[in-house]
Order: sequence, then structure tokens, then C-alpha cells
Amino acid sequence: MAGARTQGPEVRAQGPEVRAQGRRVDIQLLRALAVGGVVANHLAPGRVTGGYLGVDIFFVISGFLITSHLVGEAQRTGRIALGRFWARRARRLLPASLLVLALSALGTVLWLPQSRWLQVMHEIFASALYVQNWQLAASAQDYFRSSQSPSPVTHYWSLSAEEQFYLIWPLLTLGVWWLARRSSADARRRVLAAAMSLVVVASLVCATVWLARSPNTAYFATPARAWEFGIGAVLGCLPRLPRLPRVAAAPGWVVMAASVWLFGETSSVPGVITLVPVLGCALVIWAGTGSGGVPTPRALRVPVWLGDISYSVYLWHWPLIVFAPYALGRPMSPAVGVGIVLLTLLVAQLSTRFVEDPFRRARLLAPTHRSLLAAAVGMAVVAAIAIHVPQTLSSNLADVQQEMGSLVAAADRCTGAPAAGNPCPDSHQLRVANADLITISNSPYLPSWGSTCQVEPEDPAPAPCQFGVPETTAKARIALIGDSHAGQWASPLDLVAQKEGWNVVMQVKSSCQPAPGDLHSSWSTAPAVASCHAWGKQVSEAVAEDPSIDVVVVSGISRSYVSDDPTSVIEQWRAQWRPWIAAGKQVVVIADVPMLGEGDVPACLGAATTIDDPCSADAEQADTPDPLVAAASGLDGVTLFDPVRNVCDDRCHAVVGGMPVYGDDNHMNSYFTRTFAPLLAPVMEGAVAGQGR
Repeated sequence: MAGARTQGPEVRAQGPEVRAQGRRVDIQLLRALAVGGVVANHLAPGRVTGGYLGVDIFFVISGFLITSHLVGEAQRTGRIALGRFWARRARRLLPASLLVLALSALGTVLWLPQSRWLQVMHEIFASALYVQNWQLAASAQDYFRSSQSPSPVTHYWSLSAEEQFYLIWPLLTLGVWWLARRSSADARRRVLAAAMSLVVVASLVCATVWLARSPNTAYFATPARAWEFGIGAVLGCLPRLPRLPRVAAAPGWVVMAASVWLFGETSSVPGVITLVPVLGCALVIWAGTGSGGVPTPRALRVPVWLGDISYSVYLWHWPLIVFAPYALGRPMSPAVGVGIVLLTLLVAQLSTRFVEDPFRRARLLAPTHRSLLAAAVGMAVVAAIAIHVPQTLSSNLADVQQEMGSLVAAADRCTGAPAAGNPCPDSHQLRVANADLITISNSPYLPSWGSTCQVEPEDPAPAPCQFGVPETTAKARIALIGDSHAGQWASPLDLVAQKEGWNVVMQVKSSCQPAPGDLHSSWSTAPAVASCHAWGKQVSEAVAEDPSIDVVVVSGISRSYVSDDPTSVIEQWRAQWRPWIAAGKQVVVIADVPMLGEGDVPACLGAATTIDDPCSADAEQADTPDPLVAAASGLDGVTLFDPVRNVCDDRCHAVVGGMPVYGDDNHMNSYFTRTFAPLLAPVMEGAVAGQGR
């Protein structure tokens, strides 16, 4: 996935009207297209860019089949047995789903770095309770970026949305059916279709508004997805549909196939544009109404078989994709991808035959109360597994924190950053077990701080905080200004300030610098850029006008800042500092350390098979020119502190002085930065002594 988007669970359930006619080949082919698109997108997101639309196709199918089932039961018996309906859903869907969750927990412990366990177990817990889509929506996770830190169960978000549909939709159907109880059966179906049409319109409006405000949240939220179920549901409850020739399905297949190839990361799904594949799917279903008894043509037997096992294909394919590189010790490749497809089909066939079908037909679980009780027990067991693993993790984490704290406290010249300037043997040999857990224990700031006073990208209001000694007793005052890469220097600066009797005021904002021009981070949105400029103006003026501030320390992820005029980037950095220099303050510029290009570095350390210089990168590739260094060179009133020399020689290292350098893919971890304190101290002392010159 985390690479692309995924399908929902309702794969084979068919309402009585459909089942009475036999299996519908067209719906099985729709399922095959949906799951095939999802798997292809997950394995080759750069090629099958819209394969994630398989989710949307499955939502339409589920809306149609479930509503057909419910309305058929209501019309035939005069009631809807909710408990029996939910029990059938549980027997059909939960056994395979919970089995994959349990095995994913086992695979996580066996293969994934421990730094990933907590995230994965949170997702397994939410998936077991079928609320994972809301967990991802609350965190506003970008589905397309989730492949950068893949969880083997991220695809369960769509299963969660669909289970919520199964819970709520029967209640809506029953309520409307009861309100129209005095009408004829056909009239009641028309009333139900009208009510569901209102749901479609309201949900589509909700999705459109939500996409404009928070697209990542909108992607996962059930209200923004309900209209896709609803369009299928309207088809399922209309009393009579005009008969269409089967050839009328052709445009539906064309627009769905085109969407799979033409949609991409920037398509506004599930917004109005999603009507294209959704209505295409609805047209295919409409054109196939009444054709349930048609035999399967020989040429279509393989795709129909894929439709038969599509639920299991969906469940199994993503964990296999996530675990394969870790289990095999090699990155994904075309050959590995082909192997995953073949293994997925094999496991899916076995899962359908020996897990799905036996539980669905089990006489022991036929009574409603037994099915619901078994479902509750199974969900509780998987949730308990997800809770237990982090408890084990917390013990390991405590050990890592103690070990890292001891190394920092020792202040050894061969431990951490100072080792680069000393003849230290085995400097790049990792001394810390379970070093990947530093991702969990790391703060870009001080490990002991409960908050970071960092302003978020779209918040324009400054939020200063202070450390070191109290302002009233301080011998000097320092300002630390910039983005989170400036904030990571709070840890060593605090040690120096406490020793020297200085007060430090910190003003940091994510992906932002208080430059007067259009300097901005390359990934910032337009609202974030506008917010940054408003924040930067206030901070820059406040620092310049505060006579108590003696030295300004600045830093940032400088290689990632851009301007509409590339030739002005260095000048814009200098323009940021000139008002402070003019006000008689010294400026200390801390250069940025390079990114290694290994993704999450602690995860790389956790997966490495050696402790000798793991995850290092060639310096010519990693240590690209830093505009901060160029801007600071030769400028009066500016002192440059360059930590790159402590991380890179001919290679840039993930381990220096026996300690892991990074806390993620670009920030240093706070324990390692604290070892810079003795190196940073003389630079800061010189700047304070030179203040006002």
C-alpha cells in the first residue's frame, strides 16, 4: 500500500433475486477487474496509476447486492432479520479477515523493524474492530505516501468502511421500508430509491467539501464514500429497470478501464470525478440485470475464477507485498512481483476453499447468536494480540533509551559526534541493540520535553518557548530560529546554555524559514507558504526589535528550499539575517546534515545484517551543495558551524561514534545531537563574546 488504494470485502454474497437466477458472470468480471487493478497498482503504482479505483467498483457492487438482498427479504417476508443478516456477514467475512490480521501480526514481529511494530499493531487493533479507516482519517494519512512506511494491514481501511456500511445500511433500509408500509411493494421500493438518492447527493457534496479542506481525511471517511455504495443501492431497490441490451455494458467497461489507466495520485477521489468509473460500473450492472443464468463462456473462466476468489486475493496480496523485501532480504523487483502474484493466487484459492467456504456453511455457527458470539471472540483475540506486542516493545524501548542516555552522559571523545575528530577505532560500528527503536524514543528536540513549541505548517501564529536558564538571571540571550531542522539543535544548545548561564528562546515552524522573499520548502502547499510568510514576518521583526537577544542561531533543511528565481536562493537566506545583523546581533548558521537516501534510517539499521557501518551512503551522492553554507561564507556578523564533517568523510554515515545519527529519514535523533554540545560550545561562546562588535 501503502502504495495504492484497495478493494472492499463483499465479494460473493448475492441477494435472493440475483441468486435465484444463478451467478452473474458480469459481476464476477467486475470483481476480477477491481482486484486486478488494485494488485497491479500496488505492485506497479507508476504504471497502473488508477488501479486503486477497484475499491470504488467494489463499493458499488456491495451497495447493489446487499440492497437487493435486504429489499428482497423485506418484500418476501415483510421484515428484515437484522441479526441473521449480520450473522451471515460475520460468517462470510470475518474468518479469513481475522486470520490474515493474526498472521500479519506474526509477520510483523518476525520481519519488520521494531520501530514499525507500534504503528502496525495500532492498525491491526483498529482493523480487528473495523474502524481503521477512521484511524487513518484522523491522522490525515496520505494513502499514496503510506508506501514509504508500509503497514501490512493498511488495506483494511476499505474493509472497515464496508463493514460500517453493512451495519448502518440495513437500519436505513428497514426504517424507510417501515415508514412506507401503507404503500404497495413497488411504491415502497421507489420511496427507498428516493431516500437512497438523497444519501448519494448528500454524501457526494460531503466528499467534495471534505476534499477541498482535507483530501487525505476525505479519502478514508465513510460519509465521503457512502455515495458509491448508494449508487449501487439505488439500482438494487428500484422495482423495475428498463431492459438494456448486453452491448450497452460496453461503454461502462471502457470508462472503467480508461480510469484505471488515466487516474492517478492527484485525481480528486472520492469527488465528482469518481462518478466516471462508478457510473461505468453501475451501467455494467444495469445491463446485466436478468442475465444471472447465463453459462460462463470458456474464454472468461479464468477472470470469473479470479472474481470468485477476489476477497481472499485482496486480503492476502498486500501483506505479501510488504513482507517480501524483509523476508527475502532484497528489494522489490519484477521477478519478486511475479512471484507475489502467483503466491497470492495460490493462497487465495486455499483460503477460499478451506477458510471462507467452510465457515460460511458451518452448521455449528448457523444459529445467529453463535455466529455473533464467535465473531466477537475472534475480534477480541486479534485485538488482544495487537495490545500485547506493544507491551513487549515498551520493555525493549526502555532498554534502548537507557543505553542511549548512558552513552550521552559518558561524554566520551569516541562516542557520538566528537568521534569524527578523534582517532577512534570502530567509530561506525553500531553499539546499540535495537537501534531502530530510536524512531519511537526520538524527539527532534529534547527527549524530556513534553511539547516542542513547533508551529504547524498552516498556523501563522508564533509560539515561542524558552529553555536554558531563566531570562531574569541570564548572562546572555540566544534566539533559535527556523524549521524543525533548526529545532533539532535545541538539545545540545540547552546543555551549553545551562552551563554558560544563557537563556534561549526558540521559534520554529514546520517547513518554514522567516525569509523576506518567496523562499519556501519544495513540498509546501499554497496555504502553508502564505502561513509561513505571515509567521516569518512576525518572528523576524520580533527578533530584530528585541534588544535583549544577543545571538541568533538559524538552521533548516536548506537543500529543500526553492524560489521562483533559483538564482536568488542564497541571497534570500542572507536577506533573512541582515536585519538581525543590523540590529547588532551575531548570527550563527548551522549547516544541514545530508539525507542518506535510505528512507527511514532507523528502519534501515533495524533491517541491516551487519553492525559495521550499516546504511551509509557515498558522500558525493548524499552531501550535495548546501545553500546555507554558501550564504554564510564571507558575510560579516555570521559564523558558520558545519556538522557535516562529523557525519561524512568519503561516505555519509548512519552510525558515528557507535551511535545512530538519524531519528527518521532526515532529522538527527536527539541523543546524537546532544553529543554536539562540546563542539558547539566554543562557537557559541565566540558569538556571545563578539556580540555588538
